[in-house]
Amino acid sequence: MPKNLYSDIYHILKGEIDSNVYPPKTILPGEEDLSQRFSVTRNTIRRALKKLQSDGLVYTVKGRGVVVLEPIVDNRVIFSAANHYGFQDLMSFPQNKFIKKLDTKVLEFKTIEIDDQLSKHTSFSIGDMAYYIERLRLVNGKAMAIDTSYFRQENMPNLTIENAQDSIYQYIRDEKLFKSAAARSVATVETVTQKEADVLALKEANCVGALKKYVYTDLGNLFECTETKYVPDHFSLVGFESY
Repeated sequence: MPKNLYSDIYHILKGEIDSNVYPPKTILPGEEDLSQRFSVTRNTIRRALKKLQSDGLVYTVKGRGVVVLEPIVDNRVIFSAANHYGFQDLMSFPQNKFIKKLDTKVLEFKTIEIDDQLSKHTSFSIGDMAYYIERLRLVNGKAMAIDTSYFRQENMPNLTIENAQDSIYQYIRDEKLFKSAAARSVATVETVTQKEADVLALKEANCVGALKKYVYTDLGNLFECTETKYVPDHFSLVGFESY
């Protein structure tokens, strides 16, 4: 049996949780059993379980094992500030089963040099070359969010508009460029701009939710600064903390 990546194992176990193979309040098989099932190390299993826990699907109880948690009902799109899988990760939340289709439209893609003003905005160094990318995010055909991103060019010199259209994070993983290790996020509510009013399905709303994220490689290098503006009454920003 070919070895599975932890992300593959995560998706398999998540599917089994969603389909009630492991219903709420049951205990998942132990690390040893799972490592034998998937022909991987226990460390790989731990990474998959950690991802399930960060999504709020399971929790490790000392002395008992990994427990499947009861789901929370929410009629809005659930997303996490800790997401490092990209836009398609919205489909990973059980509460988002109503999402039938996710689309991305690249509005702008160009290479720029970081000046003093952009350095203050992105925390990149003055003189750095970066990709400037604007992407409109559509959920079930409706424009629900717009991303404005800056990516350091030195970290991904061959990035294309096609990669931006599909998934930049998937491109990073496929090309084995580096590992995303950490992120710092800031969430606010802001007055809507004319551009946002023109492209987003805001209806009568005069504000947008805003999430600004700084993402680091496993070497401590800041490689991304992205600000997402989203329709506030259609999204729920969630976090999961263990005590």
